[in-house]
Amino acid sequence: MEKLLSLKRINQVAMAVFVAAVLSGLSTNVVTAESNPPPFKESHLEYYAQLDVRLPGISTAFLPPINTTLSANFGAGTLFASNITEGVAATSKLLGSVRGYTVETSYLGSPDSWLLEVAFVEYDDGYYNGTLQLQGLVQQSLTELAITGGSGSFRGAKGYLVVTLVVDSLPTRTFRHDLTFL
Repeated sequence: MEKLLSLKRINQVAMAVFVAAVLSGLSTNVVTAESNPPPFKESHLEYYAQLDVRLPGISTAFLPPINTTLSANFGAGTLFASNITEGVAATSKLLGSVRGYTVETSYLGSPDSWLLEVAFVEYDDGYYNGTLQLQGLVQQSLTELAITGGSGSFRGAKGYLVVTLVVDSLPTRTFRHDLTFL
């Protein structure tokens, strides 16, 4: 029985690594060194992430919790994908997408419910074109993620992103992403 549980956990970890590898390679508008987009020289960028929970595959659980009897949802993993737009309205100019995953890091559950998020942003406003990598802790009170790198116009980017929920009218949620570059 112990070997079976160990094998199950190895399979879950292998699936998580596979999903992370797939997410990192999903870019449909790959930025290469030859494309030489203009470097982003501003200190601030803002866009809106549009989440429509009716769309298939928008949020998919890929790791079950480790032990819900003893640890709430600790270890549960979820994949997500959403479009990013210039304005609050879902019909405003499409700028790209954000894809990633979250893992429940709270052992006790609510109100101590936190998620570790790792995300990949693909951005193209017609002038700036590139990717951003984000990671950090999602909390109910404040979500601030680190900008840990980028490519294209955002090559070597560092800074932080503050996420604010601006529309919460299910089945649609819209989040403002305010990025500050250091």
